[in-house]
Amino acid sequence: MDSTPVAIAIREVLTAIRQRKQVEEILEMVLSHASGLGAAAHGSIVTIDYNSQKLLITSIRGEGWTLETQMCQLSLGEGLTGHVALTGRPYLCADTRFDPNYYPLFDNVRCELIVPIIVEDKVWGLINLDGLEPDAFDESTLSTVALLAELAAFAIKLRIDLTEQERLQRHLIQSEKLASLGETIAGIAHEINNPLTSILTNAQLLALRRGGPSDEASINAIVLESKRTADLVKNLLAFSRKESKRREVIGVNELIKQAVNLKRYQLRVNNIQLISEPCEISHPVLVTAQQMQQVLLNLLNNAEQALSKIDRQGVIRVDAGRRGDRVYITVSDNGDGIPAHVMPFIFDPFFTTKNLGEGTGLGLSIAHTLIENHGGTISARSEPGKTVFNIELPVARSPQMVSDSRETQPLPTPPARRSKRLGRVLVVDDEVAICDALCEFLDLQNITADKANDGHDALKLLAQNRYDAIISDIRMPGLDGPQLYERASAMQPAYRTRFLFMSGDLVRENTQSFVSSLPCACLSKPFPLQVLFQHLKPHLDHFSSR
Repeated sequence: MDSTPVAIAIREVLTAIRQRKQVEEILEMVLSHASGLGAAAHGSIVTIDYNSQKLLITSIRGEGWTLETQMCQLSLGEGLTGHVALTGRPYLCADTRFDPNYYPLFDNVRCELIVPIIVEDKVWGLINLDGLEPDAFDESTLSTVALLAELAAFAIKLRIDLTEQERLQRHLIQSEKLASLGETIAGIAHEINNPLTSILTNAQLLALRRGGPSDEASINAIVLESKRTADLVKNLLAFSRKESKRREVIGVNELIKQAVNLKRYQLRVNNIQLISEPCEISHPVLVTAQQMQQVLLNLLNNAEQALSKIDRQGVIRVDAGRRGDRVYITVSDNGDGIPAHVMPFIFDPFFTTKNLGEGTGLGLSIAHTLIENHGGTISARSEPGKTVFNIELPVARSPQMVSDSRETQPLPTPPARRSKRLGRVLVVDDEVAICDALCEFLDLQNITADKANDGHDALKLLAQNRYDAIISDIRMPGLDGPQLYERASAMQPAYRTRFLFMSGDLVRENTQSFVSSLPCACLSKPFPLQVLFQHLKPHLDHFSSR
């Protein structure tokens, strides 16, 4: 084994790299060997801050260093060291007294050797050696130090790659955790939505039976709380699913409702009043709903944090409307306001006035980017006692305004009993309570209803009877909704447009893919009975002439 000083130095540095020691430790080792092999009076590792265009001395060897010399910061291009940092080429100054570019950090230095450490074609730093006599270093010394600089660059590049690999691995693990969480939430939501559907349907059936005033109040409370719970589950599902870049036309009221419902409880706990007034018309916007929800939640969170510092009643207000071809959303609070000197920087990446650990300074920057990507703008104005963030988005070029009018229509009044019924409907759901409740509702509407609790039983009934519509759950054990749809359509092609699907989990990708391919509607459980009736009505209208 080669035991020359140069070979020993290389072997020790390579061993340190193989053992994955810290870059700082490896650089100290490189500097120590370079200084020793070159018999240098002083040695230093100099790094480059490209933002400030300054050179920073980060490691030193030798005697005579003072705090003042260690803190010296040359500019990029200044002195021999700055010149090498700028050009990326090593430089050997045989006698500093005759080199006009030499910067006299030490009065007694007569020879200087600077070798760049180049990482990914960019000067990362430099190895700087000083000699007290002219010609203290020669070309052999330069070659040796250049070799050590190559090893240092290799160690730095390896650390960069490992750091990136670790970051990607952490991101992958986090993505897997989020995906697993999304699947878990989807499963839980499906289990919650089924009993909610049963509760809401039975409550609406009680209302149709026309109980007394006290019964009506209780029924209204059940319906209201069921809908509120359903909205929370729906918003949680939307927030937890994998982010999709697919844009859809959605009403501005729905966008606001999703974000507000997620924050309403927390704000109430923190004694903050939340005021949200829906537009008379829910103006349509073409957006990625999850990204818009991210923006609105960020603004609500910022307002909440601002209001936590005041000693009066905090109020957050969310408004929306339309100006010409733009739809606007404003989020305002009555906090102490944003200082004037801070306002120009609030959308800058990593800018934050929060304490260390309380924020990254990326929230508003990301919001700005997301809004711009949607062809919109986001701005802010502030004064003591009021801060307003204003979002503007292009109105969607849709032939119809987005409306929730079906949900606000009253429950259909049960028609008088007639000998001839309006039609015949098959209800398929593995939840017996849901099947029973929907069949009772259809019976009250003078519609004959048959029920099946799995796909195979449904196929038997389809073989025996002709149905005007089929109401079916999507996720069922055994023969599920999509399989039933294909088998029924093969039996009778007219059924392809006469299905009305329902599901407690419409966020799974396979469910979304199936629903988007359908020529018929799909309802998200739980749903108002008037919505169900409105979707059934077109299939039953022709019976009125029978």
